[in-house]
Amino acid sequence: MRRGWAIVIGVALSLPFALAQMDDEARQHWAYEAFEQLQRLGILEGYPDGSLRPNRSLTRAEFAQAVARAYRIIDERLRNLQRRLDTLRPPSEQPPMPTDDPLTRRINQLRADVQELQKLGEAVQALQRLAQSLQTDLDQMGIQLGTLKEELQTLQQRFDKLTARFSWHGELTFGGYSTHSFDKRSAFTLNGNPIDASGRFLQSNAVVHELALTVQGKANENVSGRATFVISNYLSYLGSPTRNADAFHAAPAVFRQGNTDIAVWEAYIQTALPLFGRRFDVTIGRLPLRFTPYTLQRIDPDYYLDFPTYQDGAFRVDGGLFSTYGNRYRLHLFLASVHQRRSANASASQLFFANHNASVSAPADQIIGLRTEYELMRGEDNFVTAGLTMFAAGIGRGRLFRHLNNPTRPADRVDVVGIDVRGTWSNIRFGLDYAQSIVYRDEARTVSRNNVATDIYAEYDFSERLGGQIGYREVQPFFIAPGNWGRIGYLYNPSDIKGTYLTVRYKVTDRLQASLTGDFYTGSSKIRLPQRGYQGNDKLTRYLLEASYQLHPRWRLHVAYENVAWRIRSFVFTPNRGNPEWNYLTLQLSYDLGENASLGILYQIIDANGKGVPELSGGPSATGNRAGVAATTLRVQF
Repeated sequence: MRRGWAIVIGVALSLPFALAQMDDEARQHWAYEAFEQLQRLGILEGYPDGSLRPNRSLTRAEFAQAVARAYRIIDERLRNLQRRLDTLRPPSEQPPMPTDDPLTRRINQLRADVQELQKLGEAVQALQRLAQSLQTDLDQMGIQLGTLKEELQTLQQRFDKLTARFSWHGELTFGGYSTHSFDKRSAFTLNGNPIDASGRFLQSNAVVHELALTVQGKANENVSGRATFVISNYLSYLGSPTRNADAFHAAPAVFRQGNTDIAVWEAYIQTALPLFGRRFDVTIGRLPLRFTPYTLQRIDPDYYLDFPTYQDGAFRVDGGLFSTYGNRYRLHLFLASVHQRRSANASASQLFFANHNASVSAPADQIIGLRTEYELMRGEDNFVTAGLTMFAAGIGRGRLFRHLNNPTRPADRVDVVGIDVRGTWSNIRFGLDYAQSIVYRDEARTVSRNNVATDIYAEYDFSERLGGQIGYREVQPFFIAPGNWGRIGYLYNPSDIKGTYLTVRYKVTDRLQASLTGDFYTGSSKIRLPQRGYQGNDKLTRYLLEASYQLHPRWRLHVAYENVAWRIRSFVFTPNRGNPEWNYLTLQLSYDLGENASLGILYQIIDANGKGVPELSGGPSATGNRAGVAATTLRVQF
């Protein structure tokens, strides 16, 4: 009996310490049967979810609880034993002298067990007193832990406040670009640059790099700032982060790899001021400015290398932007200079007034205007918003407006007015753009006709897999707003055309998506003899087929084929008439290197032929132009 109780008490007191070191395989654990026995005795119990958790460290509170339960159980059994002894001994007689009969031996054994249990009870009482003292220490530790939590919370608040006031992120990008010709022929890339016709497999190689660091912070609750600094040879490689769309007057050249330079891409301060009885959000500095595709939007300067810093479509201008908001309207007033250089080796974010065959001879040097938006209708599923954009830009004295080979006209200012509507109705997304550009010399209008662009479209998703867009566009020959309304081959902002366009998108599987875009235009017939322009019997058709396939969780393949076919029958390029055709096949492979890192590889084959119209040959040669372009981009964000 003595051995049995000793084992029970020993296991009760030592089991939690042993369990703290064991594997968490409860039913296979060597101590599981002992735990089950003690659980039946009521000395130990599992966690609320019924688990044993033999691996978990024992807390002082749990130890004190186990000791107290053991004491209560032992005390209760001592009392039971005492009651059993009392029933064996007659109450009116004195205890007899020990004899050798079995009953006497049993009584003696019980007495010995009682004495042993009494000693164990005293030990349990001592352990209980120890547990009480440990509980005091535990309470003290709880107070200290609470203090530490308060201090940690204070530090977290200070950190959050500092983070809210100041943060930064960076982007490191490397690019490689190379071209080659077929049969020692050249071609215009989709950047508009001619390819070296040396016939070598790789030539005109360039390796570019850029580190863009963006810092933003708050001086106080009302004043914040943001700046992006660029350390790069990419800007000097481009020459300018903007594109002059006029392919007939802007002289294209083979790219050059310039020196590494430092530039301030943007840097501005934002605050709020009460003006004219209203609150205005004020932005001062080198700031981004972008509105609609037919009024003010920058063309992506590079088709081949992926540098996201320059892909947001916004011009960077030095000046001020004042914005105020109401329940249904937004108003922006702006005044800025764009006559500055970004660095020693690269031009500014120039603001060109141009379409693919017309322009003024210099970019703007200053601009002033407004943009307002008003919600005509607002609901859960349907909304309609109307916008108005107006601005005037000075381009300097003695400038010229030029269109193909027609006579030039003097210019020193260009005004742009645009109206746009965007909305959703019965799950149909729609839009309308109407814009006009007017060229001035002093206060006299020198270009005030044939200078309008109109675009209307609708989009609808027929199902989760099938969707599409259809639209009508007319861009008159003298419309030259600094926008970004499309691309036909290497020609950006196509003009002197009218016709329809459509896109069909289809999700074949979760891994394969495809789309087909078609543009079907004729000449606008706005320019009459003796001047030259596209006529109604001139045709332009473009098809763009794209497919994207997820090869692997990290690999994605994108394939694009573009075909552009002209039919020139008018006097626009007298005496040349013909059927120019351009073809571009592009393969892109993207690899996901993990969070905030990516690798892209591109290869493009160009095959273009003027077929009787050298002006639209797609390259320096009047007939066959064939070449290839290879590019790769590695980007890491941090």
